[in-house]
Amino acid sequence: MTTIAIIGAGLAGTTLANSLSDRAAVRVFEKSRGIGGRMATRYAGIFEFDHGAQYFSVRTEAFRQSLQPLIANGIVSEWNGKVVSLSANNGATQIERSDPIYVASPRMNALPKHLADGLDVNVRCEIANVVPSNNGQWQLVDSEGGTHGPFDWVVSAAPSVQTSRLLPESISFAGHLTSVQMAGCFSVLLGFDERPDVDWEGAKVTDSPIGWIAVNSEKPGRKSSPSVIVQTTNAWAEENLERDPDEVSQIIMDELTQLTGIDVGNAKHNSRHRWRYAHTPVPAGNDCLIDKGARLAACGDWCIGGRVEHAFTSAKALAAQLPV
Repeated sequence: MTTIAIIGAGLAGTTLANSLSDRAAVRVFEKSRGIGGRMATRYAGIFEFDHGAQYFSVRTEAFRQSLQPLIANGIVSEWNGKVVSLSANNGATQIERSDPIYVASPRMNALPKHLADGLDVNVRCEIANVVPSNNGQWQLVDSEGGTHGPFDWVVSAAPSVQTSRLLPESISFAGHLTSVQMAGCFSVLLGFDERPDVDWEGAKVTDSPIGWIAVNSEKPGRKSSPSVIVQTTNAWAEENLERDPDEVSQIIMDELTQLTGIDVGNAKHNSRHRWRYAHTPVPAGNDCLIDKGARLAACGDWCIGGRVEHAFTSAKALAAQLPV
């Protein structure tokens, strides 16, 4: 049976592994302590925060069909919360939706965790190098010097910059990797004793360093104490990625108070997360990338455009092309 290593256990990596598991021997490697990538959830005592992807929409029939059984068993839920457009000058105006939006339940990482159920996933294992082995195979070397393999195929489902560092420069799709442009984002995570006094669950913010605010604990299935997620725009994050983290948090919290009146001084939990690769202004331009001669490949939302659905589409495209 063909052996395949997949680097990255976000939605792309877990979708690909799940799609191949009945016809190949697949091992997934994830540097973080849990599964999910940007479909991530952070736990802090009585608080939980979806501090990466906030929700997703459906535009293709393939993704729609894949979600039907997950909706039926409660792993994915439609989110009917009130979402507004918010600015300091114009206040809040409700956004009328033309299409439904969804969240995984009871937290965003439930979807990739479901896809990874029963698979060989190695967490807290950061792959540092991909090196040739015998008979055209590949071996993985982790950050602790441990080796894994050999594998017939290696697939990177990590962000494009990390993929470019891992795979050989001679790979046929190297040009596609270097052409991708990704942008960052900061998330500020706030937990309260009582729900903040706002009459909405989500806010798309304009003319501000803040791009999005959500009363995260109001999403379907959540049992967390009142929690709020504040995310910056990608443009502001790119300008401030290396700024002192305490300064970043203070700017965002001051802006939150000015926009909403939420008193961050009452927060019982206050933390932050920097996403260096959160959005893809310039994607690779292919559904997936594959070098059949070298038996190396890559997939991810960044191949297409950066949405949650793009991760699924990219992984499914690669699963259909891998000769296993």
